[in-house]
Amino acid sequence: MQLYSTPISPYSARCRIQIYHKRLPVEVIAPPGGMRSADVLAANPTGRIPVLMTPQGPLGESWAIMEYLEDRYPEPPMRPTDALANARQTELVRFADQYLAPAMFPLFRALRGDVDTATITQAVRDQNAQTAILDALLARSATDDVTLSLADAALTPIVWYGRTLGAHFDGPADFSDWPAVQSWWTRVQAVPAVQTVTGELEAGLRAAIPALFD
Repeated sequence: MQLYSTPISPYSARCRIQIYHKRLPVEVIAPPGGMRSADVLAANPTGRIPVLMTPQGPLGESWAIMEYLEDRYPEPPMRPTDALANARQTELVRFADQYLAPAMFPLFRALRGDVDTATITQAVRDQNAQTAILDALLARSATDDVTLSLADAALTPIVWYGRTLGAHFDGPADFSDWPAVQSWWTRVQAVPAVQTVTGELEAGLRAAIPALFD
């Protein structure tokens, strides 16, 4: 199998964490022909990555890809065994995709100079507010029976981006205001697959937007 991915795509990154952690037989490649190429559009009509090329055909959407891979390769497990704990993992991912990640979008536009100072200030406040909600959700979301959960893999790139963007725009440089986030971040950063992918994200982003790290 092959995964269409780029180093700085947070949604591709979450799949790479799972692939590396489970040491899956999946080749990670750049999208053939580039983003939104004819090949990518043929595999995923949205034109977005990641796309997983399976023996039965292409599969898009990162969470669908991760669940498919977990079903096909259940060892080592990345789902809690308790039904409620597992459901709370999905709750975390939906929160991240619907609220936490969108709060960062104005900061990405700010990197292009498309927004004013007031908008940036409000965006940092909005991101902090969503991080506080994440803190509350993580505080009740235990994954003691797995080393790394699917939700951990899915959250990591988004939280990494939020931390990096926030620090650039004079937001919090760490998670000291959110103890559950801080504890979670310390835990996942000890996992080799997470270390590898966050390194890929940073290297890719330094090459694409070096000013972000000035």
